[in-house]
Amino acid sequence: MVAVVAASGPPSEALLNSGLDFLKRKGFMTITGRHLGKKTGYLAGTDAERVEDINEMLRNPLVRAVMLARGGYGAMRILNSIDCEALLQDPKILLGMSDVTALQMSLYSRCGLVTLAGPFLAGQIGEGLDPLSEESLMHALTQPIEGRDLFDGVANDLRLLKCGKASGPLLGGCLSLICALMGTPHLPDLTGTILFLEDIQEPPYRIDRMLTQMKLAGVLDSVNAVVLGHFVGPDHDNLLPEVERILLEMTSDKRFPVVSGFPHGHKLPNITIPSGVPAELDTSVPSLTVRVG
Repeated sequence: MVAVVAASGPPSEALLNSGLDFLKRKGFMTITGRHLGKKTGYLAGTDAERVEDINEMLRNPLVRAVMLARGGYGAMRILNSIDCEALLQDPKILLGMSDVTALQMSLYSRCGLVTLAGPFLAGQIGEGLDPLSEESLMHALTQPIEGRDLFDGVANDLRLLKCGKASGPLLGGCLSLICALMGTPHLPDLTGTILFLEDIQEPPYRIDRMLTQMKLAGVLDSVNAVVLGHFVGPDHDNLLPEVERILLEMTSDKRFPVVSGFPHGHKLPNITIPSGVPAELDTSVPSLTVRVG
């Protein structure tokens, strides 16, 4: 059974229903949070209501996957109240991205949970996925991830900014949320990771500021590789070339591989990424292969 809850902003009713129809067409049984549909300002209900829905689904033995309805803002407000003990006793899939990056990083830091960074139900799924994104999502939800090459089918679209090989936990998400968690116990140690990053509606100077923060915090000195996804500007423009320039400037003294143009983030195609799994990156192929165990 797939549970649908909100951790951040209130979802569109039309997109939520469209997303639920998608799950039903794919053969999934669904259950929605009791407070889903609530609205408190820019939040999908109060903090207590949102965390109650999430914890209820985490404790439900029939629920095997929890899908977050949409992003926005609000996940950080409830991180201390998530029932990690329930996940340790009964791990299950958790799917989301954007603001939900905060929840995903927290769950990996606190209980080692591998999550799925991918499209929202009342977002890209409700609007309609392209075939590549749909195939990637369904594979992530229903098939083993060990041995999967995340670059399969998209390798020709990648830009190899720095070549080489790297291995480590594949971890990351929305750049602004990762920076917002710095200095808290909810951000895992990013040393030795293959770090993937994406973001939306951030102008170049703010991206520069966030990457500078990561540089000053030692993150960009300690990762084993960086993979850049979509960076969509305030006017829906493609900021990826500017992000590449900033990142290369800040890591000019580092030899780790950097790959750009991976189709993940706030526009389609949006490849679903298993966040927290061991992985190997090899730019000579190129490939990004999941290694479990």
